[in-house]
Amino acid sequence: MSAHRYIQAVLARDLAEDIQPLAPATIDQLERAADRAVEADQHRERAEQLSFRFVDLDRRFGI
Repeated sequence: MSAHRYIQAVLARDLAEDIQPLAPATIDQLERAADRAVEADQHRERAEQLSFRFVDLDRRFGI
C-alpha cells in the first residue's frame, strides 16, 4: 500500500469514528422544529388572508 493510500485510510477511519449517529432525542427535536415551522407558515398564511380581507372591507365600507 502506498503512503498516500495509507494516510487516506487512516484519515477516513478517524473521520468515521468522529461522526456520531443522531440520538433519538435529536431526531425528536428536529421533528418538533419542523412541525413548528409548518405551524408558523400556516399562521403567516392565515394572517395574510385576514389582512387582505381587512383591506377589502376597508375599500368597500371605509372601515
